[in-house]
Amino acid sequence: MTETAPAPGVKPPTAFASPLSLILDEERTSGHGLEEALFLSFTADLGFFEEVALGVTQATGARVTVAGDVSMARNDPRSVRRAGRSYLAGLAYADGAAFHPKLMVLAGPEHATIALGSGNTTLAGWQANAELWTVLRVDGDQSPAAIPDLAAWLRDLPERVRFSAGVPQALGRVSALLDRLHRDRTPTEPQVRVVSSLRSPIIDQLPHGPVDELAVFAPFYDQRSTALGRLLERFRPSRFTLFYQPGLSDLDGPSVAALVKEYDGRVISDNDQRYRHGKLVEWAADGQRWALTGSPNLSAGALLLSQGEGGNCELGVITPIASTLLPVGTEEPAARLHAAAPLPRPTVGSGPLLLGAVRVSDGLEISMARPLSDTAHLELSQAAAPPETWERIADVPPGQATQTVTAAADAGSRVRLVVVGSDGVPSFGNIVFVVDPDRALRRITPAQSRTPATRPPDLFADPRLAERFLGDLETLRTTLTSTSAGVSASSSTGGAVATAPRDGDEDGWERYLDECAGRVGHPLTRFALGLPLSIDTGTPFQDLLPVSWDERFTDDIEAALDEDDAEAVAAEHAPEAAGAEAGTAALPDLHQADQEVRRRYRRWVERLVALAPHLGPPERMLVVRLTLWTVAAGAWAPAHTDWLPLLSRAVRALDRNDLPQRIEPQVGSLAAVALAVLRSHAPRYEITPETLAFNEASQAVGHLLPAVDPAYVTEYTALLDTAFGPAVDQDAVLDVASDVVQDDPLADAVWSLTEKGRDVHRHGQLLLHITGRFSNPALVALEAVGAAEDAPLVGAWADASSDSGGGAWALVIWRRPDLIVVDARGSTPLWRHHRLTGLVGPRALAAQRSFESAASVPHGPRNQSFDLARQVLSDLRLTEPRPPQCGP
Repeated sequence: MTETAPAPGVKPPTAFASPLSLILDEERTSGHGLEEALFLSFTADLGFFEEVALGVTQATGARVTVAGDVSMARNDPRSVRRAGRSYLAGLAYADGAAFHPKLMVLAGPEHATIALGSGNTTLAGWQANAELWTVLRVDGDQSPAAIPDLAAWLRDLPERVRFSAGVPQALGRVSALLDRLHRDRTPTEPQVRVVSSLRSPIIDQLPHGPVDELAVFAPFYDQRSTALGRLLERFRPSRFTLFYQPGLSDLDGPSVAALVKEYDGRVISDNDQRYRHGKLVEWAADGQRWALTGSPNLSAGALLLSQGEGGNCELGVITPIASTLLPVGTEEPAARLHAAAPLPRPTVGSGPLLLGAVRVSDGLEISMARPLSDTAHLELSQAAAPPETWERIADVPPGQATQTVTAAADAGSRVRLVVVGSDGVPSFGNIVFVVDPDRALRRITPAQSRTPATRPPDLFADPRLAERFLGDLETLRTTLTSTSAGVSASSSTGGAVATAPRDGDEDGWERYLDECAGRVGHPLTRFALGLPLSIDTGTPFQDLLPVSWDERFTDDIEAALDEDDAEAVAAEHAPEAAGAEAGTAALPDLHQADQEVRRRYRRWVERLVALAPHLGPPERMLVVRLTLWTVAAGAWAPAHTDWLPLLSRAVRALDRNDLPQRIEPQVGSLAAVALAVLRSHAPRYEITPETLAFNEASQAVGHLLPAVDPAYVTEYTALLDTAFGPAVDQDAVLDVASDVVQDDPLADAVWSLTEKGRDVHRHGQLLLHITGRFSNPALVALEAVGAAEDAPLVGAWADASSDSGGGAWALVIWRRPDLIVVDARGSTPLWRHHRLTGLVGPRALAAQRSFESAASVPHGPRNQSFDLARQVLSDLRLTEPRPPQCGP
């Protein structure tokens, strides 16, 4: 039975045999109330964890993360079936030192249980060994004062430790959750302290002596007992006791015996055959006993060095204790220690260490623990294939730390590196399991069976279903508007109303998405957020691929937690069911529907858009996307553009100052697609209702467009090209977004003049050049500066000259309120200066096709330039007004 290190106020659970008993307690009492389950250890046996702990941990409602030292990653691929699919199996590389903490955090929105100790996530660490654990609980209105330090350690750990993909985010979510829990409660037990090697050596965080007594036990000591010697120097104990297990404790007998003799200590031996793996530094001073427990052994790497100095990654806790934690043993002469020799230790291989493999849009992103020193190749064993089956998929050159491989692999597939030596003998690296982040981070919650499963095409299959969905949104609007910010309430779908999480609140973000999906369902939430719908979006956890070599027929989560029987599970995995699910997506088609059905969908969009300002961010995004789909499906006749103001209103409703930072790329990308559609119907030079619709929408969401992500643009434009053509090409969408973001009047002028049939191009940032056949180039140049009149300074040439350089031309320069005109229709250019006041600008003047209404400012002979003209030419970096000769 695993022992606990009790401390007053840090309440250990009753009959605590291992972390598993804490998980079982949570599953019985929390009612699916957990959000995060984090397991950190030196060695993580994933097969053991899946068999013993994964199912019950997921039953608490938590998303699960397990991380261990990459050098100890020796999992049996036949026993690991859910890594990367149902939970995040991560690895850590501590720059050559050991990643050695032992920590379990079970956290939810109302409470947390933390077990900090010495046991690895293995059968030995959770059952066979004698371990020491300290349990911290955040519950009710109290929280141990050590919680913020633990949260800070989790948050800062990626600064010193390189993790596989997804683990830093998991650490951040848990840290944020612990911080929030502690912030809302009264701190208790200020004497309990978390210590680590992250910033400074652990020994520097221990008190100075003298103390009345010092007692130590550890399964591992360093050579020459350097750490034990430093510990004795620091504490200067009046009494010293060393506890060890003959034949099991790994220590340097002669150096330990010398220290025991120097400090007049005593030696206690434990002849129990059960391996004692707990670590203990215990001291007494001023009538109080204290204990340091956790992961640090009595070694230099654990106690004397920080991680920045090359030490291990260690985590411990100092607690006051009522009585000694040393077990009962037999005192023996220190001289017997001379016969205790260091035990043989397993060698850490020098082969290639693969840190992780994660699915990305281009294939697999592979990360190495350290850059390769030799050329290696990457091998893949697909999840559905026997673990002995491997295929070579890529070469990895020396010096690489990361690489993207264009290979398709299911989550849970196995990947390894292979280096072939000069003798032709291959050296195989560790095996990692491919992670699908979307699936590995899903939580099992009791509300999933009640979550709506409506998919976007379903809404167009029957207008009655679409109208019922609209009714749900109207009910949701009532709920949202009657619920004050930050207060949860039930929606018509049975979910809770989500409020946007604070930036960086990873935990809140995940909960936010869960609650949004609870309102409109996973398929429509994914549709709104630009996530593909090709996978089974109705089942949050797809656990196992059916494989011929697996001895198990069903999975405990599928058969128990989801209340399926064996027949239902088998039916889900039937080939015909898989084929039906993987059908080709197609845009709904209303072109052949009767007029009444199309009218109902038009009215449906009008009501959706009217509701949008009163909904949450994902629902508002859903309104925009459904509006685009309804237009593209043919609810409006091709010649009718009544939908343009509706789309503009839907876009303007996207930002209500409540957008989580995490969805800004999706919102910006969706807004860009909608703006591109609006732009394609809006003339640039004329002011029309269509132009106003675009301008109003672009002004409302322009600040979101810098976050545009081409990948989301691709998703949001999928299937729309048949209706909107080139307007929804990715490049066209990105060009529209760039124009709005840059707010470049000259770029807009080029577009608008091109729409009017002008042959126009830019010269640098401030000049336009129009070429062609026209009798009055001054009016053409005026038209050009009118198109860019919002620019602080703009000039435009209108050039009707021939290739040889002859012919008429004009240069018009606008710098409010001055209009400079150089008119060269004759042999000598004539210079004029007009001052425009009031509402009349170059655009209005161009519309009059005359300069007559513009006040003229005299400057002497018109065949000569004047000071202001020379100044603006200089500001335009021109030495003469004549247009340049441009190549074809």
